[in-house]
Amino acid sequence: MKRTHLFAFALLGAALLLAAGNGPALGKDIFLQGMIHNQLNILDGDTDEIVGTVTTRGRKVTNFTWDPRDLDKVYTITDWGQQIEQLDLSARKVVRTFRVGSGEVKVRALDIEINPADPNLLYAISLRQRWLPDEIVDMTPAVLVFDLATEKVVKEIEIPRGCTNIFFGYDGSEFYVTGRDVYVYDPKSGKQVNFLGLAHPTTPGVDPQITLNIWRLHDQSGMAMILVGGLNTSNNLPYQGYFTIDLKKKSTEGSMRLVPEIGPLYNQFSAVVSPDRKYYYMVLNKVEKRDFATNRLLATADVDKSYYSIQISSDGKKVYLGGGGDSILVYDTETMKLLKRIDTPGDAVLTHFRVQKR
Repeated sequence: MKRTHLFAFALLGAALLLAAGNGPALGKDIFLQGMIHNQLNILDGDTDEIVGTVTTRGRKVTNFTWDPRDLDKVYTITDWGQQIEQLDLSARKVVRTFRVGSGEVKVRALDIEINPADPNLLYAISLRQRWLPDEIVDMTPAVLVFDLATEKVVKEIEIPRGCTNIFFGYDGSEFYVTGRDVYVYDPKSGKQVNFLGLAHPTTPGVDPQITLNIWRLHDQSGMAMILVGGLNTSNNLPYQGYFTIDLKKKSTEGSMRLVPEIGPLYNQFSAVVSPDRKYYYMVLNKVEKRDFATNRLLATADVDKSYYSIQISSDGKKVYLGGGGDSILVYDTETMKLLKRIDTPGDAVLTHFRVQKR
């Protein structure tokens, strides 16, 4: 009997080892940050160490996303927006590349996202020009929809100028395009279905806002937060604010909210909401912790230089400051004390900084 039990445990252990493979263990946070030249760094959230790097074929890695069915299958924009590369995180290699333009139409992709309801479709915010023999003609910007099986564009959804980021609602029924304002589209019909005015306010009594749309920092909370600034014409003073998109709701259920004034305007670049949605954290030349319900400032911490983007662990206990250079700082969210400085190969500048919960 004892031998039988030992043999069974041995088989179970072997099965678990085979299931684990060479990829990151389940339950970990895996942070991904693109480098301006030609690589994507992989950071283990348990050890806070760089555990791998994928070298891309094109330079200028910017925005990236992944297949929700296979987190190792990452898609990133490279070559200054002119191509998309599919990466395999576990193998640390490029699987394939495809150009976003063709023929006389030159395309620069600004941001990409996969439809969670149909992961075979990749949506790319794109600037387009038609290069004719005697002139270059600017075309209307569009969200180009790529079939990942064929690498072909299957739909073009024209959008206003000035849009830089795309967010999908988690059920895949809507996507949001952010820029001077926020536009909501039905991915099936390609029709605009909702709108939040920022530069052109739709909220009574709110003055025009300017926004900094570069990063998508919603992976842990399902709540995207983007900072805004505006001049209050009642007292002629500038104020800092933000807008949020609750990606777990539909736009008709009140997913978008503008908070134009949390305090006097000062330089902060990006913000992230905690997984429990009780707090949010902002960063540029210092890192701040605020109460999400009241916007009250709870704590601050100094940084050694400017950091452009900020991420948070799945348990909400650590925040990570990235972008703007070749280092990542890790802070304890309870004490706001610096836990670690991580030197990274390459310069992140304005590239995306995202996290997968494994």
